[in-house]
Amino acid sequence: MKKSAIALCALLSSGAASADTILGLDASLGAWLPNYDGNIGKDDYNLDKLSLSEDHITFIQVALEHPIPLVPNVMLAHSNIDTDGSAELQSTVTFDDVTFQTGSTINTDLDLTHTDATFYYEILDNWVNLDLGITARRYDGEFTAISEDRTETIQLTGYLPMAYGMARFDLPFSGWSVIAQGNGTAYRGDTLTDFTAKVRWDFVPAVDLAIEAGYRVMNLDLDELDDLQSDVEIKGPYIGLNLHL
Repeated sequence: MKKSAIALCALLSSGAASADTILGLDASLGAWLPNYDGNIGKDDYNLDKLSLSEDHITFIQVALEHPIPLVPNVMLAHSNIDTDGSAELQSTVTFDDVTFQTGSTINTDLDLTHTDATFYYEILDNWVNLDLGITARRYDGEFTAISEDRTETIQLTGYLPMAYGMARFDLPFSGWSVIAQGNGTAYRGDTLTDFTAKVRWDFVPAVDLAIEAGYRVMNLDLDELDDLQSDVEIKGPYIGLNLHL
């Protein structure tokens, strides 16, 4: 009888522990304040000369995790990157097949909004966490240049396959974590890296609600993705909230 009771308690304990890991949710929402460096167009025109605004960018990330062997976890992320500017051209510049002349005033809008679908595995899951996987990134944006006598719009749409990795180091009993996360690819003439380093503080441990702050750097060297010739670096600090259930 005693052995049966012990076995039943062990079974219930195991079931309760398993229930916590049947499905996990991790969600982040925040604002990124980047600046834009690099060149764009066939003539490698300096982005600084386009006087692009440095408004904040919103982003959201949601991951679902489960204990099913061999089936990857899933994470969706979205970044709304859209900036514009107005400037007088200091040299001739060509976007796709339209040339804008020196001295003309040009209004530009650069939209690099994208959505990621990431499939990954938890390689380590303790005080040291390591995730590895692949990402399909879809761009849904455009680049527009307008002067008094001409207009050019380059649609920026398409998919890029990327490698994904995340490492998190939890500082025991403190609520603090240090996290590095990134995607990268070199695909059909296009090279892209997107890297984030951040710290996270779990300030409401009862519901795993945390605040996080860090720095994100995105490098795009595009030649083939819808004719947007560019070598652009977008980087800056960000702050956000994280919820883990």
